[in-house]
Amino acid sequence: MKNASVWHRLPLPDGEAPVLLTRRARKSIGIKVHGGVVELIAAPGVSQQRLHQVLELRRDWIIGHVLRQRSQLAAGVELTHLTLLGDALPLQLAGGQRRTVRRGPDALVVGGVAADDREGLKTVLAKFLKREAATLFPSRLALLAARCPRPPAQLQLSSARTRWGSCSADGRIRLNWRLMQAPLAVIDYVIAHELAHLQHMNHSPAFWAETERLYPAWREARRWLRQHGGALFAFD
Repeated sequence: MKNASVWHRLPLPDGEAPVLLTRRARKSIGIKVHGGVVELIAAPGVSQQRLHQVLELRRDWIIGHVLRQRSQLAAGVELTHLTLLGDALPLQLAGGQRRTVRRGPDALVVGGVAADDREGLKTVLAKFLKREAATLFPSRLALLAARCPRPPAQLQLSSARTRWGSCSADGRIRLNWRLMQAPLAVIDYVIAHELAHLQHMNHSPAFWAETERLYPAWREARRWLRQHGGALFAFD
């Protein structure tokens, strides 16, 4: 990272991450995360106040990526469990030709993947998570949406790398399928967050009041995402 210097240290649940500041001519402020190090890229005229504002606005995304990269480094190449709704389930390879995942009594049984095919295993597990999300998310959305003055227009699964969910002005809600790995309370928080945007397309005090009305335990769930959310991005 040429011309970069340590500008700030971002607090993390288990320490801190250095934030490097690179000054060069560009119209927008860029953010990169590599090896657990954050880099801000901005034009020379961008003020310190604006840089701190951007860092705070993207805080959850940055922390998620830092933790994900650290988790991947710690995990190495072995993939022996899949976390589903907060529970780590052992993986049992069953052989066969067809790639499948099914729930056994004490494990997830994976067929059609060789023991040394890590990428193949990740692919079939990602498809399993998407199928589970397509089944669970609509029912959780309907449960929370019953308390909303304005119902959502549509639900879609998202593969975004930078956010857990989104809500468009026309009422379409998108939820990241990787949330299937998180506890149910966290999924409900993200849904409540997006439903609150149906009333307030911002993060004003009124928005957070609506989020709390829909899901009072949102603070604990958001804290969990900040601490553990990065690990959910192990699957593409």
